[in-house]
Amino acid sequence: GVHNRRYFEQRLREEVDRALRKGSPLSCLLIDLDHFKQVNDRHGHLIGDVVLREVAEQVKDQLRLSDAMARYGGEEFAILLVQTQATTARAIAERIRERIAEQSFRLPDGAKLEVTLSIGIATLMEEMRGANLDARARDLVGRADHALYTAKRSGRNRVCAAPPVTSPAAARSSSPRRLG
Repeated sequence: GVHNRRYFEQRLREEVDRALRKGSPLSCLLIDLDHFKQVNDRHGHLIGDVVLREVAEQVKDQLRLSDAMARYGGEEFAILLVQTQATTARAIAERIRERIAEQSFRLPDGAKLEVTLSIGIATLMEEMRGANLDARARDLVGRADHALYTAKRSGRNRVCAAPPVTSPAAARSSSPRRLG
């Protein structure tokens, strides 16, 4: 029920371009289900797919129509929050994290399954204007990815935000893990 990575990358480029032209903030959330491999290993891939669909629905319920959500990888989702400052993006991410953590997924055998999320956030801000569009897009996702891995290393089930970039030169020095 969500878009694929190709759609996300197209929207990313469009939204970065719009944000740079209009001088508005753009936030990116990367979401990863914690220990999801264990869900598949213990309960099977069919249950894993049910959990992914339910998580996607719960996350989409927290977003505006103008935001873009896509499945980014196996159990990863990427979200673009248009015209959204870092503090608001963090509040949205926390709301998403809490909603999933508070919910139990019912399995066909009646058992309950608890799922948590780790979320990384990065925001494109005024100080990044004037730089190459594709470089800014890669940097935004790369910084969100780095923040996601900080959340994972810090114990999971948490939200971490990338620090603001203070100059275009600093933005060029960040190295994203991936962008297809």
